[in-house]
Amino acid sequence: MPTAVPGVRQGEQRIFISYRRGDTQWVAGRLADSLVAYFGDSRVFRDVEGIAGGADFGDVIRDTLGSADAVVVLIGPDWLSACDDAGNRRLDDADDWVAHEVCAALEAGVPVYPVLVEGTPMPRAEELPESLRPLTRFNAISIGDSRWRDDVTRLAKIIALDIPSATARQLHRVNVLIATALVVAVALTVATVIGNLLVASSTLTDGRGLPYWALNQLFESAADGRCVNPPAPWFVPLSTAWSGVIFLVVVPASALMFVFARHIDPTRRGYFLAAAWAGAIGAFTAFMLFKPVCEEYEATVIFTMGMLVATLMLALMSVSGFREK
Repeated sequence: MPTAVPGVRQGEQRIFISYRRGDTQWVAGRLADSLVAYFGDSRVFRDVEGIAGGADFGDVIRDTLGSADAVVVLIGPDWLSACDDAGNRRLDDADDWVAHEVCAALEAGVPVYPVLVEGTPMPRAEELPESLRPLTRFNAISIGDSRWRDDVTRLAKIIALDIPSATARQLHRVNVLIATALVVAVALTVATVIGNLLVASSTLTDGRGLPYWALNQLFESAADGRCVNPPAPWFVPLSTAWSGVIFLVVVPASALMFVFARHIDPTRRGYFLAAAWAGAIGAFTAFMLFKPVCEEYEATVIFTMGMLVATLMLALMSVSGFREK
């Protein structure tokens, strides 16, 4: 009984590199490594590394092209003119895999990126088999050894318009994580406040209303640290410990944002850093208020500070867009 052989390595194979081995094999290997560094591991496929031993080459290529989101066609000096042993041009051969790959990508409507190696001119439509002539409608990109880094970076950014880079995906995950954590912390704290206020109002018997809101009442305390003019009991709707839950999210979120700030588009980085600084300064200020604020007002002040800081961070994060540089 035959054993099934896996065709490709596990993971998303999103970018397919088509090349002719005798023409641009060295470029394909180097380009694959560069694109992996930009888009992430297991997102770039080329036949030498991507096909397991024993797998059917044709089946793997067809399956991979069928699920690809972008196809890079490396065109070197011999890509157009390469001939077989009988002197027939290989692009005209019905069994030529390079022609098969490009034709399949064109028929599938996958974004195709012709890449001209070391000054190779773009083939003219009349030089190509009829099935490959649509290739000339795509803008070609040139790459060369002497300017490799700049050329590959430009190519990667163009491809990233269709496929997000590894950094962009990472920034998206950080954005979702921070925003979700802040919203959940705020929602839980507000729900606790509302629940406690409802319970307190249903059992209110002393008839006291809102406290007189003079700012100095927050800081006037007796020798034992208690307020000279304490608020009504129902006006303290949560414990001091619970009031700081928001800052348990704000502090690590700010630290995470400082770490990822260097990946943000410079035109939006100011908003991103402002959100990080808002969290850091807000947390520090809230901590410092523990000493001057009298005990009965601590929870209310910390809760109010947390709500303001979290709201400001979410607003600034939204403006920054977590856009990759």
